[in-house]
Amino acid sequence: MKNKIILKAFFLMLLASAFTIQVRSQDLVKFYQGGKAGYKDASGKVIVEPKYDAGSDFYEGMALVIHARKRGFINAKGEVAIPFQYDDASIFKGGLAKVGKDKKYGYINKEGKTVIEFQYDFADDFINGMARVSKGGKYGFIDPTGKPVIELKYDNARNFGEGVAAVKENGKWGFINEKGTFVIPAEYEDAVIFYQNNAVVAKDGKRFYIDHNGKFVKDMPKHDEEEEMHGRKGGDKDKDNR
Repeated sequence: MKNKIILKAFFLMLLASAFTIQVRSQDLVKFYQGGKAGYKDASGKVIVEPKYDAGSDFYEGMALVIHARKRGFINAKGEVAIPFQYDDASIFKGGLAKVGKDKKYGYINKEGKTVIEFQYDFADDFINGMARVSKGGKYGFIDPTGKPVIELKYDNARNFGEGVAAVKENGKWGFINEKGTFVIPAEYEDAVIFYQNNAVVAKDGKRFYIDHNGKFVKDMPKHDEEEEMHGRKGGDKDKDNR
């Protein structure tokens, strides 16, 4: 009986693995030629000639492509599924994609229908059911229906990581949980996303690591601090999705 159970479990694992491989093999593979992006199938046959200015990999059966400075989406057959009409866009996550036009952002579904109206000055991808957005100079988080789950009241905000997000209020940074409650007081000059149980913060001109209790862990090494200041962690706040 025990051997039968083991064999059954093994068989189910093989089926799951085969299904995953099959699904992945159905996605077209991006390639570049002459500075243009195209797509091939798993056998190497060209399905979409290299004609796009840029293109993403496939996510949820759709790929983001750029043509004549406009963004659109193609499906797994290489067909244009959502026309090139957006000034900015990101890949699909959870059935929704962030798109921007006329300096406003909203969200569309895979049919290209607007699900959340173009009303935000800045918007980010959905992560664990929440997306960071900004309107009228204030940041907060919405759910996939567009309902604010954390009020748009912060001067700035980073994305959630390890259950908390850095937000700026009254000129100082602190950390809130997914209910919008401060779990680490707003007392820092800067703060970034938690990673491996630590987050980098700045106070009194110094940058250092804290834990989830807000306790000092260690100073930031000088070379890491330079990377923080000049690399991705020191980027424009509207591009900073940490």
